[in-house]
Amino acid sequence: MKRLATLLLLSILCLQPILSEDKPVPPGPPKEGYYIITYKNYSVNLEIQVNGYDVRSGLSNEDSSGQADINYWILPNDNKIRIRFSERKQSKKQTPGLPAEAEVKLIIGQKGQFPDEGVLLEKVEHTQSNPKQMGLWIEIPFQTPFSPPSELWKQAETLSLSKELEDSAISFIKDFTQILNTKDSKKILSATSFRAKDTSVVRYYPYDEADELKSIQGMTKSIGSTWKLNPSETQFKLLCNNQILEITNKKGDPIITSKKGAAIPIYLSRIDGKWVIVR
Repeated sequence: MKRLATLLLLSILCLQPILSEDKPVPPGPPKEGYYIITYKNYSVNLEIQVNGYDVRSGLSNEDSSGQADINYWILPNDNKIRIRFSERKQSKKQTPGLPAEAEVKLIIGQKGQFPDEGVLLEKVEHTQSNPKQMGLWIEIPFQTPFSPPSELWKQAETLSLSKELEDSAISFIKDFTQILNTKDSKKILSATSFRAKDTSVVRYYPYDEADELKSIQGMTKSIGSTWKLNPSETQFKLLCNNQILEITNKKGDPIITSKKGAAIPIYLSRIDGKWVIVR
């Protein structure tokens, strides 16, 4: 009897490791990747902002679908998506389109994946059965499971709009426009080096100065010295926890343009007391 009890005890001890492994531990959240916004809207206008950056502006009156890589605009801690739906004004001559529907998703994707294969973090829908109130911003705060490896947020100063700040930024952009028109690739690279290096880090590919110079040389050959700055009717906007200054015209378009239709969006930060092109 004693021997039988011993055998039963040994059998139970042998079974314990097997029983403990019948339920695998689910994988944790991604530790790197690309933050992606996907969107589609039909018969309703849609605006999307990420930390102040316009993923989709409200100027368009057209149906659309698309996606945007927003690693550049993700902060290490608190982040915010803002979404607004608004009714589309249609003339009597227009034929009714699809039912008013829209969808916005925040996804973490990996290299080589389609967005719908990534990890869904947030989703907002506007449908006939579940409509959202028109004209009001919907704010979605979120914490990131990881931060894209940008050095910008450790170095950029917190800005506050003032006439002095705006005049200083325009003066810097005037000098930058002159550098563009020198067609000197090395000078242009020096003026844009922080952006080029940080972009490489955020996008997970190595920075290659030779490739960057080659790209600039191609631009200067194509456009020449036709860059012009139009600082009138300028609009200033702070993004990303007030660490980036965006400069556009009143329509939201770039203020540096060329005769051949090219344009350069301007996103600046103050690092060590100096303006730097960062995005």
